[in-house]
Amino acid sequence: MGRACVCPKCGFRFDISYGRAFACSGCRSATMGSCGYAKCPKCGHEFPL
Repeated sequence: MGRACVCPKCGFRFDISYGRAFACSGCRSATMGSCGYAKCPKCGHEFPL
C-alpha cells in the first residue's frame, strides 16, 4: 500500500495511488506526475497534499 490520504470534506480514507488512478484519470497534471493535489474518489473534492 502506498501513501494514505483522508479527504477533509467527507472523511473517506484512500490510497493516493488509488485516487490518482480513478479520480484523476484524464487529468494532464496527474499523468505527468507534477500534481501536488489529491482528489477524493468518493466525493470528488480536490485538496493539496
